Amino acid sequence: MKLIVLALTALVSTCSFGQITFEHGTLKEALEKAKQAKKPLFVDVYATWCGPCKQMAATAFIDPEVSKFYNANFVSLKLDGEKNDGPEVMTKYGINAYPTLLYFDASGNLAGKVVGAMQAKQLLSKGVEIANPESNPVFLARKEYLKSKKKQADLKAYVKVLSDNQHDSLTKYAAEYYQKFPKLNLADPVELVVFKSAEHDYKNPLSIQYLNDEKNLADKDEYLNKINDYFMATYQQAKAANDFEIMKSMVVELFPYLQKCNVPNLPSMDEYLEYVKTQFENQ
Repeated sequence: MKLIVLALTALVSTCSFGQITFEHGTLKEALEKAKQAKKPLFVDVYATWCGPCKQMAATAFIDPEVSKFYNANFVSLKLDGEKNDGPEVMTKYGINAYPTLLYFDASGNLAGKVVGAMQAKQLLSKGVEIANPESNPVFLARKEYLKSKKKQADLKAYVKVLSDNQHDSLTKYAAEYYQKFPKLNLADPVELVVFKSAEHDYKNPLSIQYLNDEKNLADKDEYLNKINDYFMATYQQAKAANDFEIMKSMVVELFPYLQKCNVPNLPSMDEYLEYVKTQFENQ
């Protein structure tokens, strides 16, 4: 099945009629072209070996709505971070991960920087924000928040807008909210968003509450995403300590919750532990 999906993705990427039209020169050349066209510049800083970069190229970049908007409102550049002026751009703009997406206004000023791949809806939202800032709900909400007294209600309203628009700043402001107001009410939709974004410890009481609330299983994808978040955070902790037992304890604790999701072809816990151990030792 996985091979079939990959084959279909490749077919879509080669046969799609709608895709972002990218320049392939230097950043300096693209900035000059954008200035002449009086348009902002969108830059996809990628590497040929980067999996998420290829995924964006096969999905978000060929989305009809996204490509139509970007082609009409931006000059776009694909920049290999490891070739030509790529290393210089990486250093100048503090880029250390692929993909990183840069946005410049028509005057050549950096207007936005997104680290990591985005889905089509997110990419479109970010493009609208850069191209038409004064009509964008995130822009308006930011102005409102910055001139507010920054009380809990002010920050909460801003987080809601960021969440509704799948904005890349959500992680930052959700973390700020959680730091200031850690006693979250998971029955509150906005505070649930804050929890999902900012809490990464599966042992935290809020995490235990979330995992054991059967209502959360109604959105199985979100539930699995949160479990995966715990896996990734714990994996990094275990690797830093070079201690597989940290990872093993987490798998033993969380595997029953995976079973609740009726994941197709889910192996036994012993088989999964063996797989995780192999990955841990080989990376």
